[in-house]
Amino acid sequence: MIVLSCPLVGPVAAAPMDPLAADRALFLKAHKALNEHRFRDYRKLEQQLRDYPLHPYLEFWDMRSNLQHVSNEDIAAFIERYQGDSVSARMRQSWLYQLARQQDWKTFLEVYTGNQPVTLQCYKLQAQIKTGQKQGLADDALKLWLIGKSQVKNCDPVFKYLEDNKLITDQLRWQRIRLAMQSGNPSLARYLAKPLPEEDRAWVELWREARNQPAKTLDSPKLKKDSAHAREIILYSVRRISQSNADLAFNKWEQLKPRFAFTAAETAELEKKMALSAAWQRNPRAHEWMVAVPDEAVDAKLREWRIRAAVSDSNWPAVVTHTSNLAPEETQREEWRYWRAHALDQTGERARALDEFSRLARERDYHGFLAADFMNWPYEMSNQPIEYDPATLEALSKQPGFIRARELYKAELFIDARREWYWITRNLSPDELKLAAVLAEQWGWHDRAILTVAQSKDYNDLNLRFPVNSQSEVRKIAQQYQLEPAHVYAVIRQESAFNKDARSHAGALGLMQLMPRTGRVTAMKHNIPLASTSLLYQPDKNITIGSAYLKQVMDAYDDNIVLASAAYNAGPHRVKRWLPEDEDKPASQWIAMVPFNETRNYIQRILAYIAIYDWRLEQPATPINKHMPLIRPNDSYASADK
Repeated sequence: MIVLSCPLVGPVAAAPMDPLAADRALFLKAHKALNEHRFRDYRKLEQQLRDYPLHPYLEFWDMRSNLQHVSNEDIAAFIERYQGDSVSARMRQSWLYQLARQQDWKTFLEVYTGNQPVTLQCYKLQAQIKTGQKQGLADDALKLWLIGKSQVKNCDPVFKYLEDNKLITDQLRWQRIRLAMQSGNPSLARYLAKPLPEEDRAWVELWREARNQPAKTLDSPKLKKDSAHAREIILYSVRRISQSNADLAFNKWEQLKPRFAFTAAETAELEKKMALSAAWQRNPRAHEWMVAVPDEAVDAKLREWRIRAAVSDSNWPAVVTHTSNLAPEETQREEWRYWRAHALDQTGERARALDEFSRLARERDYHGFLAADFMNWPYEMSNQPIEYDPATLEALSKQPGFIRARELYKAELFIDARREWYWITRNLSPDELKLAAVLAEQWGWHDRAILTVAQSKDYNDLNLRFPVNSQSEVRKIAQQYQLEPAHVYAVIRQESAFNKDARSHAGALGLMQLMPRTGRVTAMKHNIPLASTSLLYQPDKNITIGSAYLKQVMDAYDDNIVLASAAYNAGPHRVKRWLPEDEDKPASQWIAMVPFNETRNYIQRILAYIAIYDWRLEQPATPINKHMPLIRPNDSYASADK
């Protein structure tokens, strides 16, 4: 049981002496020697590190690098010796891959345990086939087969087993074809159709054509006669048309709907999807179409976009109606509370609006801050530093897993450090997670502190959640590019949560998540030395180039933080599509209609984080509505390249 009593008011200064510094330096030398295959040097160094907390990692890397020549007994002994630790689980995985390569299926099944990656799951099923242990095999194999994308090659022998034993029926095959088409994998659909009768293969080919030419497909002679396959392809084609042209889709649907025996559920579902597409395209009839969707198809997404479309249209009576018809769990969402209050004010119910705004203004987020702006109130930051017992924190810091995580972090082996951190925190209670977050913050490991305290569901320690390290450098860079320091900090916080070696799936790098091309072009444009894009992982380099690019985007949109944030996240080409055609739009209403959830949330967080960072930097908070000028039509702005 954790006793929480002593407030954490900020990171604790590092101890003047680091008793593990010398061993850490030797460890890094040993690691380097091992990677460079200087085994004699490695052995000498390794022998000096037997008592060092990261010695198990040296053993792990050494053994894994030569696993095919290590006896099963030695591998099993390693796993047992470090049972419960991250290196034990990782060694088990490496051993399983090695056993699969060796086709030692009996040992593989003895070693296999836990929730493993798909490749190992398929190897396990291969092992069951090879050893004749077929209980549950078919069910497990079909679960892996019945998805809308191609599985890893290692699953092929398992799927061949299903085919050879006639366990894949035509019904199951059609089920997976549907999944493939819905997931945008028409090539997989064609492959799956090969064993089907010729007539069925023809239907699949027509369906595939509908992906790229849906309007033309609707004119196919095969779709003139009502049948189950015809109806399925028609529904798919109309849906595809609606994704780019909702008006055309509705026109086509009105012609086709009476001629085919679509079920009420099919009709309702398609009309919902078309209406949502219309909303995302800012079609003027979107709200009308969404209101007309039959009740059986109404879900949370449709209720949400009914409100958004009504907000965009300034249809305030409809906003009041729609927010009144939300499901109970949706009514307390800050966004809907804000728009309901706004709509009440616009429809003459001032007293009710003020009541709603006054309660919402206590929330520390974008909509809470907008409510405070309406009331002309200061923002309520409600900072509550985490309280803890120093002795309990000290005890946690001395647990072997936390010592290893700290040493890996200090050694700048960040991937291994994060793996270790995940492993040791995965089963902690909320109170223990709070302590772990405090520990990470004291080490200067801000991204783990932010992530871990969020996992605890405690969002009130703003010192921990919104770091202000390297203030002098950030202020200097912000001044150089005529940016507010709070804005730069907000972008860092949102983009990477202060993870300096962050890399996105798209390839964006570092604190401010710069694409390599953007980094090169921006550095060249602003005469910032950048010998290699790998230097974008360096905090000072990343913040300098990121701030230069942020200034470039701000200039392109006349210093409009709303549009600059949208462009920084989604790209100027998308912002161009989202801008009004011929009239100004209030920023809050424009933001509400941004079709990408990620980008809409990004804009809102940047605005809220700027206010929070104003507070953290001990400067007056600029009301966020001051950062939200009218959004003008597209030809009012310059362009920005990303």
